[in-house]
Amino acid sequence: MNKKFFMDLSANTLQVLVNQFLGVFIFLLVSRYLNKPLFGELSWSLAVLTFMTTILSCRLEQIVVRNVAAGDDPSRMLTLFALHNGVIGLAFFAVLSISMYCWPAFFLRHSLLWVLSISQLLLFFSMPFRQLLTGHSAFIWLALLSSVSNLIRAVWLFLLVMVSRLTLEWVLIVFTVSALVELLAGVWIVCRRLGIPVSRQWRFPDYVLLIRTSLPQIGLVFLNAGIARADLILLGLLSTPARTAEYGFAYRAYEFSPFPLLVLAPFILNRLAKKAGNGASEVGFSPLALDLLVRGEMILSTLLPLLFVIAWAPAMDLLTGGKYGTSNVSVFLILCCCLPFQYLINLFWSQEFACNRLSLVFRHTVIMAIIILAGDGVLIPLYAGTGAALAYCMGMIVQFILYYRTSSFQRKSLWVRYLVTSIGIAVCSGLSALLLTDSPVFRLMAATGLYCLLSLLTGMVRSKDPVELREWILGVPEEPVLATPDKMY
Repeated sequence: MNKKFFMDLSANTLQVLVNQFLGVFIFLLVSRYLNKPLFGELSWSLAVLTFMTTILSCRLEQIVVRNVAAGDDPSRMLTLFALHNGVIGLAFFAVLSISMYCWPAFFLRHSLLWVLSISQLLLFFSMPFRQLLTGHSAFIWLALLSSVSNLIRAVWLFLLVMVSRLTLEWVLIVFTVSALVELLAGVWIVCRRLGIPVSRQWRFPDYVLLIRTSLPQIGLVFLNAGIARADLILLGLLSTPARTAEYGFAYRAYEFSPFPLLVLAPFILNRLAKKAGNGASEVGFSPLALDLLVRGEMILSTLLPLLFVIAWAPAMDLLTGGKYGTSNVSVFLILCCCLPFQYLINLFWSQEFACNRLSLVFRHTVIMAIIILAGDGVLIPLYAGTGAALAYCMGMIVQFILYYRTSSFQRKSLWVRYLVTSIGIAVCSGLSALLLTDSPVFRLMAATGLYCLLSLLTGMVRSKDPVELREWILGVPEEPVLATPDKMY
């Protein structure tokens, strides 16, 4: 058993769970104590700024992690990445500030955009330090750095709730201060504790080479950022702040739902990339291990959303004072239908990315982006948040079909059976639970019991699975290159 492998995987799992828990806690506090128009405007502004900072990064974080993990000089990588983010971030802030005077009416309507950009840019400046820790395999320090901002926000906002002072102004202050603390903590950990300085000596040709290396991904960066945020951005422009708030709440909850994938995805990519890099003909997993992995993913991607959907209306109405439960249960249900496809898409994408088939990935992403944008343009004016969710779900299904057709995995047809079976089990279990009782607690118990029973009867869960899982884990010697999850609220 590789001790370091499990220490790294455990550290990554811990920081994912901690950040997910803190993110949900912060998210619920802010959504409950801000009215719908304010929460909708906050969600819209965050979506716009996240879209912009993702594009401005040029996905250099992936290049830096790969280069540092491969043995490149970490100080040089840190300097080049920090210089890029610093200059580009300040230039963006200057353009945003000038735009306030050029288009005052727009910024009067979206007044949070400028002030919220301060906290988002501080997080943008701290990104090089997080990614250097990832490439340097300093996963314990990474867990600390990635959690400090959310921890400060959670504690501070909770104290404000206790003294009845949670207002939009305080939320903005908390966001800004916590982001600044994360930046300072990143500088301290990397430069003082690990002894990796930001060098004053850097060569412009090195920076040009780094940018040139990232060029093949820039198109994907733009498309992926658009896919993730276009629906919320367009909803804010085409609908009301209240509708934007409802969809933003449901979409944020949907982003929290696939938290097992945040743990599995880096591990899967690492295994596939190492085999591809060594020129191996195998895909990094045995057929038995892949089948076990896919069946496990299909169960996670249908059982957990099933329970979330059943508990959604009563739980969210209770937690948010009746604002975001019953009003958007259909939006959350539609988004949850994307999760099984998302898990398989990640597996197919990891294979193509590991084999450097970026042109194929780009084509599939373009098609998905076109479908989502066209669907948003037609469905949002008609159905608001429900229309945005339908457009996103259609795009996700089409992307799955495209990856399925081009993937070289030999047992992919069997995985489609697992996909269909798991969805069928979830639908039957959920409908049966709804018909059996009106109690949310008994519905959850009934749905879970029926799901487990049907999984055993259909072969989705087998008696030998624990033994096979143990044998597979004990036979994994590789060390994963783990990625940092996206920032939560």
